[in-house]
Formats: sequence, structure tokens, C-alpha cells
Amino acid sequence: MSLVVYSQTPVDRSALKAHLLRMLEPLGHMSAVIRSGDRVLIKPNFVAPFFHAVTRFELLEAIISIVKDCGGKPILGESSGFEFDTETTFKILGVHDFARKIQVPLINFDKTEFVPIQLEKGFSKKVEIPRIVFESDVIINVPKLKQHNLTKATIGIKNLFGFLSLNSRRRIHVLGLEKSIHALAKAIKIDLVVVDGSVITSRAVFGSRKRVDLIAVSRNIYAADVFCCPYLGLNHNDVEHIRLTVAEDPDNAQFDIVKIEDGGKKKNTRFNSATKRIAPSHETFGKRLHRFAYRVIYFIDLIYSNMSRRGSLLPKIHYYFGIRPYIEKKQCNLCGECVPICPVNAIRLPEKKIDGKSCMIVRCLKCISACPEKAISIKGREKDESIYSIADEKR
Repeated sequence: MSLVVYSQTPVDRSALKAHLLRMLEPLGHMSAVIRSGDRVLIKPNFVAPFFHAVTRFELLEAIISIVKDCGGKPILGESSGFEFDTETTFKILGVHDFARKIQVPLINFDKTEFVPIQLEKGFSKKVEIPRIVFESDVIINVPKLKQHNLTKATIGIKNLFGFLSLNSRRRIHVLGLEKSIHALAKAIKIDLVVVDGSVITSRAVFGSRKRVDLIAVSRNIYAADVFCCPYLGLNHNDVEHIRLTVAEDPDNAQFDIVKIEDGGKKKNTRFNSATKRIAPSHETFGKRLHRFAYRVIYFIDLIYSNMSRRGSLLPKIHYYFGIRPYIEKKQCNLCGECVPICPVNAIRLPEKKIDGKSCMIVRCLKCISACPEKAISIKGREKDESIYSIADEKR
């Protein structure tokens, strides 16, 4: 029987390591996962240059410290994907500085060596996975708990998507996203999952936020995903790649739960899918159309990339049809406060414009909070007011 250990209480940064050690006790401690000398690959979620949307650095630091205490040799690795450039995301978040501080090698998967593998289902061709995945003795998955436009949820299984080469991601979106994610989880052995549910969001990046202070730990990636779905207001059967794992093996939805309460007290219960069940959501036509549109976009991008060899259209599509900063020329007094804050030098003064080609790889929105005249606003189809506050976030 699988086990999920969780806590839902605010934990001070300085006490996070001790708290995590208490959570690992019911799983046999970290020493049950790692032997001295093991090469340990740690996969966070660094999808975008916004702290609310990524795995907390302090949680990663606690995990890495415990790994080192066990004699393991930790490595951090991630790829942001198409919407945000990975290297620029690392720069804005301060990932390189963080890795140097804790003395851990950092790998940008976009720049690493890949090896082809054949997925079992849902994908007729080979996908490419970083060689380091197969050269590691242990893999620890540290996803950020969030809702997602296409897959409804992004937890442990969806976080494995970051292992794929960009071209593999492009083809999977066209040929069967959910079945391929399910197959990917079977192809990559995950030894430990630590879910960061401190703050959950209504979208993968741009969306409303809610603080829940959840941390969930398990040796079973499927059980961790099933357990976390209700925190997103979802029935696990509504998330197709999770439903597929449960349909294939119902034991993935049967597991014991240990809750670590204040003061380190433990409370054992059994996960009951009946009591945890949330009424299936009725998906609107608009959401189905949205997913179909994304599939068409990826299909066009697949053809474009193969024919032109000029990269991807996806950053342009996200920029012009999603969220982007825009200078209101009548309000701008050319003060220049926004210029030094831009990490990609996209502000064009005195033209009072933002260079889309530079901005589209990052869209960090820092210029919005930097402008004293409020002359920079958000353009695009999403008008959630919470978007205006994300550039002011601190780690």
C-alpha cells in the first residue's frame, strides 16, 4: 500500500528542513531513497520568471541539504519550455545564484544532450529525454501544485513534461498530450515526489492565487497526484492523465495518509476516493475549443519548425494573443525608470514602445511596477487584476 505524507501549516523558512525530515520519517527517511555516493537529479518547476508559479527555493534548499546529509550528490535540472526562454527565466529568478550558493550543479535541459526513447502508449514516434535522467541513480520530482489550461492540473506527472526536448513537446501536443504524459510517467522512474502547494494558482502562470501551505511527500507519483487534486477543486478522474493511471491500476487511488500536524504530531488515515470525491466538472464548450485551438497551433508550429528550421512560432503566439506589456504613449513622460529594470533591454525610448521580439521570450512585466506614471499596462485576452501584482513578488 502506498503512502502519502502531508502537512498544511505555515512553516518558517529556518525550520523547513526539520519539518521535512519529520515528513520523511513515515517513508523510512531519505536514507530509504538515497545511498551514499548516489547521483541525485532534482526536477523542480521553473516554468516562468514569476515566484508564485515556480517551486520555492527554500523547499529545494531543504531537500538538497537532506540529500547531501545522506551522502548524495544533488543536481538541479529544468527546462521552461516554449512560452518562456529557460536561460532568461533562470536569470530573472536568480536560479544560477541560488545553485552557486548551495553548491549544486545546474542543468538547462534545453542545452543538454538528449537520448531517444520509445513511449509505451499514445505516441507513435520516439521522444527525447536528457541523458542525465538515465545517468542518475535517484530522481526527486518537486512540482508546483497548480491548475492548467490544457491538462486541468499540473502536479507530479505533468512536471515530467519538463524532461522532454522542445521538439518532443511540440509533437506530443499534436499527437496526444494526455496519453503521452501518462506514458512518460511510466518511462521515467521517480523515486520521491515532494509537492509544493504553498500557493496554488488558477493557471500555470498568469492567474489568481490562493495560499494553502500544503506540502505532500510520497514515493508514488500517482498517489501524490490523486491526493492533491481536491486542493485544486478537481476530481482526479477529471484529469485525463491521472484517470488513465487509475484505470490501468486502481491501487494508485488506494493509499494511506499521514498528516504531520503542529508540533510534529502524526495523524494516520486511509485515503477514501468516495469521501474525497468531487463532483465531475462539466467542461464548457469554450474550454474544449481552447484545447483544440492549442492543438492546431502546435500542429502549425511543428510544420513551421520542420520546414524553416527557424525555431518556433509559439513565443510570438503567446505574446500577441496572450499577455504582454504595452506603453500608453500619452501617459509616458520618457522618465526612463523602466529601462534598467528590463532584463532583455526591450524598452525603446524615445519611441515609447516595447520591442516584441526581445520581450516575447520572457514577458516578466517588471516594467509595469517600475513605471511611476502608470504608463505601462497589460495588453492581451486576459484581464485578471492579480496579474498586475506579480512583478512585485519577492522570493
